[in-house]
Parts: sequence; C-alpha cells; structure tokens
Amino acid sequence: MRKEKSAAGRGHRLIVLLLLFVILLLAAIACGLSLRLYRRSDPTLAGRWRMEVDVTDSARMRANAWLQAAKSGDQIDAGTYLPQLTVRVELRLNEDGRWSRSVDEASLRDAGKQAERALGSALRELLRLRIKEAGRPVGSDAELDARIEDAVGMSVEAYLQDYGPALLPEDLNTVYDGGGSWQLEGTQIRFDGGAARYLADDALLVLAYGDRMEVYSRA
Repeated sequence: MRKEKSAAGRGHRLIVLLLLFVILLLAAIACGLSLRLYRRSDPTLAGRWRMEVDVTDSARMRANAWLQAAKSGDQIDAGTYLPQLTVRVELRLNEDGRWSRSVDEASLRDAGKQAERALGSALRELLRLRIKEAGRPVGSDAELDARIEDAVGMSVEAYLQDYGPALLPEDLNTVYDGGGSWQLEGTQIRFDGGAARYLADDALLVLAYGDRMEVYSRA
C-alpha cells in the first residue's frame, strides 16, 4: 500500500510540475511575442524617404550681412538674385528596425554654387553703383568683370570661393546625419535619443518634433 501511495504521490507531483512547466513556457512565449510585436517596425513605413530642406532664407541673410559690411547704405538685396535653394535629406527605414539618414552631398554642393552665383550678381550690382557714384562709365558686363579681375587678381567666382561667406547652414550634417534603431509606440516613432509624432500614408511621412516638422515623400 505504501509503495502504491508513494508511486501515486510521485505521479501527482510529476503532473503538477509538468503543468507548471507548460504554463511557464506558454507565458514566456506569449511575453516574447508581445514584446516582439511591441518593438517591431511597421513594414508600411519601411523604405526610402526624401525631404527637401529650404535654405534660401539662410543664404539670403548671410549674403546680405556680408554685403552690408561693404555697401555703406546702398540698398542691394541678395535675395533678388537667389533662386529657391533646397538641400535633399535621405531617410531609410528598414524592416529590421534599423534606420539611417544623411544629407545628399550633391544637392548641398549644388545649392552652394547657386548661392555663390547669386552673391556674385549682387556684388557686381554693388560695384556698378560704386562706379556710377564716382562718375565713371560702367561699361559692359565683360568690362566690369575685367576690372574686378585686374583689381583682385581673380574672377568674382574665384574670389567668393576663397574669401566669400559661408552661405549655407553649417550644421545640416549635424542635424540630419545619423542612424540606429527605430520602433513605433502608438502615434509616435521613436529613434535613438528622441521621438516624434508621425502621420503617414503610401506617399508621405510627416514627423512632428517639439521644435520642427519634417515632411518626407516616398523616394
């Protein structure tokens, strides 16, 4: 009898232990799945996104500040010669939860060249005013460029490249270059070190930070 009771007791304990093991295993699986679902990236957001950052106002203010130091009250606005200047930012969201973002260097160089050309046009207009004030004939554009080159030993474009002001914001790479992991938390998308509210469809992704809003289009 004792042996039968002992065997029965061991059987009950084994069943209880087995049930506890199954319960713990199921709980661990459920916890792991919920954590994975919570942390996973949304495949509808995955892919390449592109944003155009307008730097026209920055170039205008910097160009005018540089001209102001030389023009002694002449009203010349470099913005008159500036086209709209944009710099492209590329954002990549991967399905594995990794992200990377960078400034497109080609668009940055192109915006810089356009800004320098506009500043060159404003500088030429300033020199025309100076020559007229001196009561001397201005001559053609080619003659004006020849005078400038004789005076400074180089063309206007070369002079601005060597001695002109920085017309574009210097912190674009600092602000936009980066990478790491991303995840969704309700209405927010969380990157390493920060989060933004987001709205998205197949073509647009809007990220709203505390101090700025970024609007991307599908690349």
